[in-house]
Amino acid sequence: MRGVDPNWAAGGPRVARFGPMAFLVLSLAAVAVGAAAFGALREAATLDAVVSAELAPLHDELRTTAPALARAHDEALEAARSQLAGSIHAASRALLAAVAVALALAAGAFAVARRSVRALARSESRYRAAFENAAIGIAHVGLDGRWLRVNHRYAEMLGYTEEELRALRFQDLTHPEDVAENEARGRRLAAGEDELYNVEKRYVRRDGRATWVNLTVALVRDAAGRPSYFISAAEPIDRRKAVEDELRDAVRARDEFLHVASHELRTPLTSLRLQLEGLQIGAARGAASPERIAAKAGAALRQQARLARLVDELLDVSRLDRGELRIAPREADLAAAVRAAAERLEDAASRVGSTLRLDLPEALPARIDPDEIERAVGHVLANALKYGAGKPVDVGLVRRGEAGLVVVRDRGIGVDPSVRERIFERFERAVSPRNYGGLGLGLFVARRVIEAHGGRIAVEDAPGEGATFRIELPLGGPEALGGEAGRPASTG
Repeated sequence: MRGVDPNWAAGGPRVARFGPMAFLVLSLAAVAVGAAAFGALREAATLDAVVSAELAPLHDELRTTAPALARAHDEALEAARSQLAGSIHAASRALLAAVAVALALAAGAFAVARRSVRALARSESRYRAAFENAAIGIAHVGLDGRWLRVNHRYAEMLGYTEEELRALRFQDLTHPEDVAENEARGRRLAAGEDELYNVEKRYVRRDGRATWVNLTVALVRDAAGRPSYFISAAEPIDRRKAVEDELRDAVRARDEFLHVASHELRTPLTSLRLQLEGLQIGAARGAASPERIAAKAGAALRQQARLARLVDELLDVSRLDRGELRIAPREADLAAAVRAAAERLEDAASRVGSTLRLDLPEALPARIDPDEIERAVGHVLANALKYGAGKPVDVGLVRRGEAGLVVVRDRGIGVDPSVRERIFERFERAVSPRNYGGLGLGLFVARRVIEAHGGRIAVEDAPGEGATFRIELPLGGPEALGGEAGRPASTG
């Protein structure tokens, strides 16, 4: 590849001086020729004067002794002089014409050179503008890795000034894990094995942060074909890399969710199948007592309820993603909604050896969607029973100004501070799903429902001391905080 010299600033003046120098040389040549011709004419005139002076005495003597011969000599001499004068005049005109042509050629050469210099200046100006104002980073890099010329965008990506970069090599700023590959690629270019190469690499910025770029490098050779320097074009791709990381995390979360969901769905299905097979065998043998049938049926119904709850959670997430989960606030009793959620989970609490201890007012009027609030509080209570199994769970409700505060406290493993926000995201848990079941959707749905009411939910306490969830809801409904009744629950 042939390219513009990175030190093009030194080449312009050399070309710019060519026109005037050519004009000067041609002019001097014309003057020299004219001076030589003028000297020849002077010598001819001097020779004529000398000849006339030398022949004057002889001519006078000849005129006395032979007048006729003297007249003939005078006529011949005059004719020779006239012929010489004509020749001199013709040579002078030819000389003047040659000088004029030489001057015209010099002027033409000067004009052509001036146009060439202007065209070169415009070309260099366009190249310089494209180099300096490019949307991507462009740099000229020496064969030893030194930065020869760097545009503003490249320097901005790396956090250095252009002057600072010219004192460094690209190896100094390349991530240590990428240096060897970049050097090997450069050697292949210099050896003529590749025309260019493209790679995604990391630079280390001045602030120590790694930044990703999509780098394309080509080699520039001189007129003799020898490697001269590299041209590098770098496009920042940090944002794209972040999106790729998010996508990979999403794929991992999806795979983990599918694994957990299949396990969670298979467990009640297996239990339900065993209960039904037991009933079938007992009925076939005629040995199924009413008590046994009732026990089997009760176990089957519990597994069916568990399946229904899992399916409902999946449907809730689907509606949230489509923006279809809406609330319908109306005048209702917040205390009754919390009490209903607790009563619905009494059997689940007894199965894990826990009790739900309620501290609720008789009533607390609020503008809410009671069904959605009951479901949201139910998710929080189910979470407390899961992680605080075998110990009591306290459920309280108090009025705080214009808001109702629901407090759910368990005495389980607690929540590590590093995951307090993450547990409210979909498919997230505070601990491994291998130790605790569930799809990791309950708290996610609860927060979306609570936020749709204009409220908020947070968790407190440290690991090993249990967890306390606080749900704050405006008693005046979403409109009290500038919200809109019946608005879609946020999925952000």
